[in-house]
Amino acid sequence: MSGFFQPSPVVLALLSLQTFFYLPILFVLALFRTGAAKGAARWLGLFCAVLAALGTAAHFGPPMLGIYDGPLPIYASQITKAGGGMVLPLAASLPLLLSGFVSGRRWKWVDWAHWLLIAALLGLWGWTRVF
Repeated sequence: MSGFFQPSPVVLALLSLQTFFYLPILFVLALFRTGAAKGAARWLGLFCAVLAALGTAAHFGPPMLGIYDGPLPIYASQITKAGGGMVLPLAASLPLLLSGFVSGRRWKWVDWAHWLLIAALLGLWGWTRVF
């Protein structure tokens, strides 16, 4: 019974990726896309960067500012916890995903890195749901 109250390493990896790593990595990838692309791909990359920055601010902003009461931390918590914490990362990924299919796209490695990031998130999430 020593492992009864210990969470699975897969659950810990999912929570770490969801909370601390996904949106900052997405922000960096979106900045690369914004800097290299032209036209619609650039605007979609910029929109993704804005969403990733706002999502990161929603995760860490209220506690860092010492705001624990009122509507702002409640709204930020609702945004970050929607759909078990999966809505915000996937919604922020959508513009970068779309930017890979429009004209003006450059640096295909950004798309591959983004797909690996999505696969890691969805793979860990699926693993925790099935097993």
